[in-house]
Amino acid sequence: AITAQPPAVLRLPAGTTPTVAMTVAANGTPAPAYQWRRNGAPLAGETSPSLVLLRATEAQAGTYTCVVTNTNGSITSDPSTVSFIAATAAETGRLINLSILTAVDPQDPEFTVGTVIGGDRTTGNKPLLFRAVGPGLVQFGIPAAETLADPRLELIAAAPLASNDDWNSAAGDVFGRVGAFALANGSRDAALFQPALARGAYTVRVGAATPAAGSVLAEMFDATPSASAGPATPRLINVSVRKQVAAGDLLTAGFVLGGVTARTVLVRAMGPSLTQFGLAPGDVMADPRLELFSAGTRIAGNDNWGGDPQLAAVGTGVGAFAPRGPTTTDAILLLTLAPGNYTAQATGGSGAGQVLVEVYEVP
Repeated sequence: AITAQPPAVLRLPAGTTPTVAMTVAANGTPAPAYQWRRNGAPLAGETSPSLVLLRATEAQAGTYTCVVTNTNGSITSDPSTVSFIAATAAETGRLINLSILTAVDPQDPEFTVGTVIGGDRTTGNKPLLFRAVGPGLVQFGIPAAETLADPRLELIAAAPLASNDDWNSAAGDVFGRVGAFALANGSRDAALFQPALARGAYTVRVGAATPAAGSVLAEMFDATPSASAGPATPRLINVSVRKQVAAGDLLTAGFVLGGVTARTVLVRAMGPSLTQFGLAPGDVMADPRLELFSAGTRIAGNDNWGGDPQLAAVGTGVGAFAPRGPTTTDAILLLTLAPGNYTAQATGGSGAGQVLVEVYEVP
C-alpha cells in the first residue's frame, strides 16, 4: 500500500531559498525502494521516503512524484507541484492559530500550551489572544454536563504575567477580528488578550478554577492584522502542547497556516526524550505515534523517527531540543504545507504518559 500527500500546489515566495519537504509512506513485502522524480526525470540520490530541498531556488520548481517499487510491481505517488510567486510579507505562510480540545479532571487537573515569538530579522511586539473554552462548547454539540464548567488560564514567561478566570469585553472585542467563534455574554469561559508581548517563549497553563472534570478547548490566536504584517513583524515560530494522555487516548493539536504561500513545518510528538527534563521513564509516553490530517484526510504519519540526520539538522536549526538519541521512539515529521487548517494527533497505543506535541516553522 502507498499513501502520499494529496496533489498540492506548493507556492513559495519568489526570491527566497526556503526548505521544501515532501514525503510518501508505503508498506509491502519485500520492503519497497523509492525514487523521486522531478518533471518525470529521476533525481540522483533521492531514494528515501522523504525528499528535502534545502535552500530551494526557482530553478527547482516543477512537479514532483515518487515511484515506489518492490518485486510485486511499482506505483507512483500523487504529484506535488512546487512554484515560486511574488508575495508580500503579509502573504507569506505563517502559523496563526493553535487549538487543543481535551479534558481535565481532579487527578489530571491541568495542561500547558506554549509558543515562541520571534523570527529572523524581526523586531517589536506581538498581540496574542488566549482562550480556555468550557461552557462555550455546547454550541458544538457537547452536552453542558460534559464541559469544564469554569476553566482558568495563566500566562507565564520567566514568571506569571497575567491570568483570567471569566472572560470580559476587553478580550471579547478581539474575537471576531482573529476569527474566533463567539462566546455567550456572562459565560464562565476564560479569555486573555495581550496586545504587546515581547519576543521570547511563553507558556499558558490551562485548568479548572476549582477542581472539576470536563472537556476544554485551549486556543491561541495571532492577533496581528494580516494587512499590517511586514518583514520585521514577529511571528509564532513554535506552538506546542504538553499533556498526560491515558492509554489508548489521543492528544489532538490543531494548527492553522495563514497567508497564501506554503510553509515548511517540523511536527514532533516527543515522549521518551522528555526524560532529559527530569521526568521518569515511567511518566512519559513510551512510543508516541504521530499522524497529520487535512480536512479529515491523513496526509502523513511517523512512528519512530529513526535518527534521520535531516530531521536532526532541521531541529537544531529551528532551536528544538535534540532527541535523547538516534534510537528513541519519538515521532517526527517534516513537511511543506499549503495554507490551511491541519490536525496533528499523537497516541501511544496501549501506553499512557506525558507527551509533547510541537509545530515549528522552518525557514
